[in-house]
Amino acid sequence: MKQLQHHKHTIDSTRYKHRLTGKVKSFEVDRQNIVHNAVYIYWLEESRIEYFRSIGISIDSETFITKDRFVVAKNEITYVSPVQFDQSYIILTRVSEIHNSSLIFDQIILSYPENKLIVQATGVLVNLNPITNAPERIHDDYRRLVVDYEDYAVLQ
Repeated sequence: MKQLQHHKHTIDSTRYKHRLTGKVKSFEVDRQNIVHNAVYIYWLEESRIEYFRSIGISIDSETFITKDRFVVAKNEITYVSPVQFDQSYIILTRVSEIHNSSLIFDQIILSYPENKLIVQATGVLVNLNPITNAPERIHDDYRRLVVDYEDYAVLQ
């Protein structure tokens, strides 16, 4: 799982340290027996939450309400190939950029073990002040956690 070709672009999957695996459930497919397009949004969100856990951020029921108000500002998804009931998949997630108040997540979903590209996605999460709901600078300790985990130069 090193480099994947998608159109004229090469995706270097070795830059994605975070991996989350799953298997398509019966309620995730439509009448054509392929995963409904909205389901991918749930999968990508689940992987982003697990990414936060893996870098050392404690997650509980209050984390995104009163502690760290990271909210999704944008999801951009390119659907490349379908996946069907009972197929295994792997979601690769990384943070490619950290801005003042936002994180840019790059994510790909591959069939497993074939490593066929299913989805390529980008998500923007914005850190909001839990009281004012205004965008707020991402704390330096979070920035360090991301940069240390990614082990490469994250654009800041």
